[in-house]
This record gives sequence, C-alpha cells and structure tokens, in this order.
Amino acid sequence: MRSYFGITLHTIIDDQYKTYVLSFERLKGKHSGDKLAAEFDRVIQMYNLKDKLVRIVTDNASNNQAAFDNLILPGFEEYFNDIDDDQSERETSDEDSDNNELYENSQLQAEEVDDDIYGTTLNAPPEQEFLRLPCFSHCLQLVVNDGIKAAGGALSSLKKVADLAKLAHTSTSFAERLEEQKYSIPLANRTRWNSQFQTVKKVISIPSFILNSILTDLKKNNLILNTKDRKILEDFVSLFELFNEATVLTQGEFYATVSLVAPTILGILFDLEREHASSNLSLVSVCEALLSSLKARFSGLLRHFEIDVPFAFYSMSERFSDPIFLIAPLLDARFKLLWLDNLQFAIKLRVIEKIYSTFVRFFSKLNFSVSQPEGADESNVAEQDITDMMTKHVDPTTKRKCLFPYLNDTKKISFDDKSKVLKNLYPSLYELSLKYLSVPATSAPIERIFSKSGFIMRPH
Repeated sequence: MRSYFGITLHTIIDDQYKTYVLSFERLKGKHSGDKLAAEFDRVIQMYNLKDKLVRIVTDNASNNQAAFDNLILPGFEEYFNDIDDDQSERETSDEDSDNNELYENSQLQAEEVDDDIYGTTLNAPPEQEFLRLPCFSHCLQLVVNDGIKAAGGALSSLKKVADLAKLAHTSTSFAERLEEQKYSIPLANRTRWNSQFQTVKKVISIPSFILNSILTDLKKNNLILNTKDRKILEDFVSLFELFNEATVLTQGEFYATVSLVAPTILGILFDLEREHASSNLSLVSVCEALLSSLKARFSGLLRHFEIDVPFAFYSMSERFSDPIFLIAPLLDARFKLLWLDNLQFAIKLRVIEKIYSTFVRFFSKLNFSVSQPEGADESNVAEQDITDMMTKHVDPTTKRKCLFPYLNDTKKISFDDKSKVLKNLYPSLYELSLKYLSVPATSAPIERIFSKSGFIMRPH
C-alpha cells in the first residue's frame, strides 16, 4: 500500500480561475502530524507562499472515503451487489488475480490527517477567521447520508427503481421499448449518491401509462409504480434536489465556489422548512433528519443568521462561522446581498450590518495599488478616492461608501462579464475579490488529481 500527499494552489490570473499542482509526493512510513506538517512547510517554503495563503481546504481523508462509500440509497444495495458479481465473473482470471494483488499493493491509501497540523504551521488569522476550512461538499454529503438513513419509508419504492434500472441494462426488450418512446434509465454509480438520485429522477420522468404498459407486456407487473410509489419518489426527489445541485455547482473549476456556500445552505434550509410545513409530505422523517443534520453540521454558519442550532456538535461545524462565507457572496455579482431576502427583515438588517463590518475589516488588511481604468463611469471615480483613504485608517462609515455604487448597480450582465465589470468599474472591490473568491469551496481539485493518478498507476 502506497500513500501520497498532494497540494493544489488556486488563484485568479487575468480574470481566469487557475489551479496548479504544487506537490504530489509519496510519503513513506507513519503519517504523523509532524511529518505532514514538515512536508506542507517544505512545499510552502519552496514556492515562497507562507505569507500569501488565504485559506486551506482539506479534510480527514479516511472520513471522506467512508462517507462516500456508504452513500447508497435504500433499495440499491442488491442492485450494486449484482453488478459487482457480474463484473467479477467477467474479469476473473489467473492473470487478473495477479494484477489485482499488485493493484492492492500500490493503491492510494487514505490516511488520517491531524486537524491541527496546518494551524500550528502557520499563524492563523485572528477574529475567528480559520486558516483551515472544511470541504463543503463532504459536509453536505454527510447531511445527505443522515437523511438517507431515515428513508426507510421509501425503501419499497426505491427498490422498484433499482430493479427497473437493473432491468434496463439486462433486458434488451425493456431497453428497446423505452428507447422507442425516447426514454432511458442511466446506470447508477455505487460511489456517487447523486448518480443514484439521477436514476430515480429519470424513472419518475417516464409517464405512468408508458412505463406500466411496457412492464405489463413484459409480465413485470411487480415493478409497476403505483400512485403511492410515485408520490413517495416525487417527495424523495424534491427533498434531495437542492443537495444534488449544490454538490455539482460547488465543485466547479472555472468560477467562484466559496461564494455559493452560504446562499446554498440558506436556500436548502428554507426549502426543507417549506417541505416540512407541507400537509401532504410523505417522507416527514427524512425531512426532519435532513433539517437536524444541516443545522448541526453547518451550525457555525447558520448562527450568523440567528437560527437556533446546536453548539459544536461536530468538530468542524464551527469553522463554517468563518466570515469568508459572508463576504464572498457580497463580492460575487451573482449574489451581492440578494441571497438574504428570505430572512426576516430585522434579522436581515443585522446580518447586513455584520457583513459591512466584515467588509471593512477585510478591506483594511489589503494594500491597494489600483488606478482608475479608462472608460470607467465618472460616478465611480469617487470609489477610487475612497480606496486611497482606506489605507489611512479613516472611519468605518467612510470605508463602507465604496460599496454603495456596487450594491446599487442593477445592470444585467452575463456570467462571463461579471469579473471584468467588477475590475473596470470597482477596482478596489476587484482587488478584494481576487483574494477571497479564489478560495475553493471543496477539496474536489486534489481529489481529481488522486483519481487521475490512480488510473495512471494501475498495472492493468
């Protein structure tokens, strides 16, 4: 078994999000905290980055691996067991056995990562800012897992979906009949819960009269989805839809993702509360489990919005209180302050005040060297003057004023033009966004490296 330690760097250059692999080294022996810290220090010193780090996104690798391995929807267990058995029968031979043994010896190993080693390596920022942040995607997966554990009431219906998915890939007649009607059922992936989720969505998108007619003709009446099944599956999809979208969006490579965290969590919370208040929800226990887990695992963030949450129920939950999750949406022209509209008015005002204070604190730490670009609106010239005053320790009220033109700007611009507009019209805000919007929300980039390296290193 071989173990590797990888580091990626994320930055914004010429308005483009860039990712660089700084290190991907094999580490021999026991992976103690001191050893990992020394390797991290070596890489940071080699690239002269010690005073340039904004945040480190990492997680306990063993926990991550376990979280993904266990995320199987109820009713899909037999589906994956059969697929694994089929693959095993096709691939087993004496030569394959030797290859498998070699692979097991060279497979990348997930090691425990001490939660404190990076914090002791560098001086963590003050005022409740954390140098190390949890991987948002993994924390979200843990919430999903808690919800899935409570989905016993959907077991029978989900089992039918799994059986239908299996039938679509083992029965030519069924697959061809579906294809004639312009429908298909995708093959589910064992290690990605949202792959199984997409399978459920695809199945219920097939009209009842079409699916039932095909199953009746094939004498598969036991797989027909009745009215109760469809209601349960529709509620299941409704409860997990935003989790699926968040999982995909926050792992993007070419746009800001850290700014998605707070709006996403608030959006999911309010959506679950609306679902829970519905009188005809069939999966109440699932909704309650998701709500409880979301509040516990993201307690640090939700406390900013005066939401009643448990305190430090999970070790990493308080790290979501880092103000970067408040300031990032403000700097992202997709959100600004619009994502707060569903809060009660009084709470919204207090949150905005907190965001403004955070903005002043973050802004005051930067040393600006910007000039008013040609073509910028005259109304924004004052914003440059205010930027110059920022470094002279003027009062916070004056510092806030450079936000007003930006927040009042209602021009509709395309996604690709957002950073360019920020750069040209609000140069000081652009400088701030370069620093904080470059932080990724997840550890997906380094996982992509490990995934690709695994394919490269396999002997077969």
